[in-house]
Amino acid sequence: MFDFVGKNKRVAQVILALITLPFAFFGVDSYIRRMETGDQEVAKVGSDKISQAEFANALRDSQERMRAMLRDRYDPAMFDNPEVRFNILEQLINQRLLAQLSTKQNIVVSDEIIRQYIMDFPAFQENGKFSPERARSMLASQGMTENMLEAQMRQQLQLQPLQDPFAQANFVSRTGAEQFMKLNGQQREVAVASIDIAPYLNQIKPDEAAVKAYYDGNQAAFQVPEQVRLETLVLTVDSISSKIVVDPKEVRTTYDASIATYSDPEQRQASHILVAVKPDAKAADKEAARQKAEGLAKQVKAAPDKFGEVAKKNSEDPGSKEQGGDLGYFGKGAMDKPFEDAVFGIKQPGDIVGPVESAFGYHVIKLTGVRPEKVKPFDDVKAQIEQDLKRQKATKQYAEAAEKFQNLVYENGDKLQPAADGLQLKVIQSGLLTRAQVQAMAQKNQKFVEAVFSPESLTAKRNTEAIEIAPNTLMAARVIEHQPAAPRPFADVKNEIFIQLQKKGASELAAKEGQARLAELQQGKAVALEWDKPREFTRQQRQAGFTDEAVTSIFHTDPAKLPAYAGASNEKGGFSIYRITKVTDPELKDDAVKNANAQLAGAVSRELFTSYLAALKKKADVVIHQENFDKKDKS
Repeated sequence: MFDFVGKNKRVAQVILALITLPFAFFGVDSYIRRMETGDQEVAKVGSDKISQAEFANALRDSQERMRAMLRDRYDPAMFDNPEVRFNILEQLINQRLLAQLSTKQNIVVSDEIIRQYIMDFPAFQENGKFSPERARSMLASQGMTENMLEAQMRQQLQLQPLQDPFAQANFVSRTGAEQFMKLNGQQREVAVASIDIAPYLNQIKPDEAAVKAYYDGNQAAFQVPEQVRLETLVLTVDSISSKIVVDPKEVRTTYDASIATYSDPEQRQASHILVAVKPDAKAADKEAARQKAEGLAKQVKAAPDKFGEVAKKNSEDPGSKEQGGDLGYFGKGAMDKPFEDAVFGIKQPGDIVGPVESAFGYHVIKLTGVRPEKVKPFDDVKAQIEQDLKRQKATKQYAEAAEKFQNLVYENGDKLQPAADGLQLKVIQSGLLTRAQVQAMAQKNQKFVEAVFSPESLTAKRNTEAIEIAPNTLMAARVIEHQPAAPRPFADVKNEIFIQLQKKGASELAAKEGQARLAELQQGKAVALEWDKPREFTRQQRQAGFTDEAVTSIFHTDPAKLPAYAGASNEKGGFSIYRITKVTDPELKDDAVKNANAQLAGAVSRELFTSYLAALKKKADVVIHQENFDKKDKS
């Protein structure tokens, strides 16, 4: 394709930048051609199918993109989240819906248009001209071919006319943007008075029949969660390292070859007097500064003991002036190069040199101390060197050990001990663990939790697969005891329920009292309440102790006449009354209004497009096959 790109160019669209992202979301057509092999479908969009293999490719490509973005912070477990997996599937469904509509509307993109876009893509150019070699190289680095790029471009450009109307239908008036700013940025000063539940608790005494009725109607709330007792086996670099023996000669050789690593370099202490010179100073000003520095140098060389006094009076370095010019101890690389060279060139403490010119001006320098280079004795560092060598060797051996670990766990599916024996590891037995505790034990890895609580593990007591729960960390488990979730006995929870019902009844009485007091205040009547100190906050920057209900109530209250009053249940179960005494609208600067306008326009555009896609889905009869969607990729 690149060999026949024409000379007629126009400005490339941002769409070409998508080649740096995974192909899954944008090259759906190519996946259709590759993947329609009769495998089980994850979803159906009208008459079109989305296969398990196609979804698995989209999932893997998304994982690779996230891995490249996060690097060391990447956690594979994030893609075991059902919500994340569903969002990826929804991307595929949306692409399929738009592709169907594009075909129906006969939207065609010519080869010439695609070539024009490619010609002007900056990443494909050298010296301002299109380079086929550069383009091929970049595509190869992304695992793409020319034909794949062309298909991707064609699909995106075919979909563009379907999206443009929504981008252009996002007009928001300045008045609307200003109102948006006022709603989000308005500040209200509020004082709070609370009706506590404590005085009402003694008035509520649920009988045993009421407690039992609540228990019978809410048994799910009083269940002991499902629990398992596990055998676990873990392979890490450290577990391999602990079994490696390092030859003492190798430790000594490593020390001798890296002696600089185990040395504290020479450091020197110096004091200076700076005559500052601005970077853009005229020649006459520089010469005057140099002559002043020479005069100061003669003065302190004649009376070295007076160096500190002279520095306090004359130095223009505010950081060291009050300390008599003292800069403390420093090593090479810490100071401006000419200054550093001068300090480390002085033969012995007490000597004075200068003027020395640096980027800051002219310095008169006195060497006041020397700490010679100190090499750490071999005996002090040999244990650390040995540990480092063990870890290096273990890291190299990990891949082979991991493969052996996985095979032994799989081949001996009803026990972990063979894998433990084969790799000199220890099987650990746990106590009873809930799902949350299993996830915590596995460094929050959701995939491990699902494997442990799968029917194969719970019923057949088979080993889970070896799962990477963290970089260079494999874990496998076997369930040795399973206790299903079960209701706690009534006798164990009836007192708990009694207290719960008592608090609920007291909260209702407090709310009734609070609503009555609030109504009186809103009618202009005097009510005896204890108000706390007024606090100012906005919808976005709320104060601690204000619930969502409270914030909504406060900002929905008409502030035309102050003080105004609002009320809501509080976090302690009581009822709070809010006295609004001051309202301050945000300053509506032009730049801020324009920014708010852009935010609103983008939100409107996205909302319109989302609604449009929802309508398309409804008409197309989109079906998701949950049983196939839940199946994990085993490749």
